[in-house]
Amino acid sequence: MAISLKNKLTEKDQKFAKDAVGTLKRITTGTKTHAPVVFQVEGNSISVPRKAVLLLEKVLDEMADGKTVEIASFSKEMSTQEAADLLKVSRPHLVKLLETGNIPYKKVGTHRRVLLEDIRKYEITLRKIRKKTLDKLAREAQEMGLGY
Repeated sequence: MAISLKNKLTEKDQKFAKDAVGTLKRITTGTKTHAPVVFQVEGNSISVPRKAVLLLEKVLDEMADGKTVEIASFSKEMSTQEAADLLKVSRPHLVKLLETGNIPYKKVGTHRRVLLEDIRKYEITLRKIRKKTLDKLAREAQEMGLGY
């Protein structure tokens, strides 16, 4: 499931978001507990998991900056197409990553299933490799006097 806020935000929306994120930050940074946050809305009380409040805080922060926001949910176990979409690669490329052992998977009948945790680990590893490579290229460019 994906929820997208692609419509252009009005200045009024941005102001409301900025005010709300300020209030939420005071709530979340003021306490070190993992207990739910209780909101009073129109005479009703609602308990919201702290992690959901932190997510809402992030969404509001992005909205306050006028940015487009998209929220997607994934199962712990996903199809190759869902995993490819998450990594923003083609499904055939993802299948190559699976078949070469870069990302673990299991087969259910004829279908491959990938754990969200394994996709996240692959992303972290890939980010580290990219950073290391970019640092090396920047160092070499400085040594060659290319002005980087």
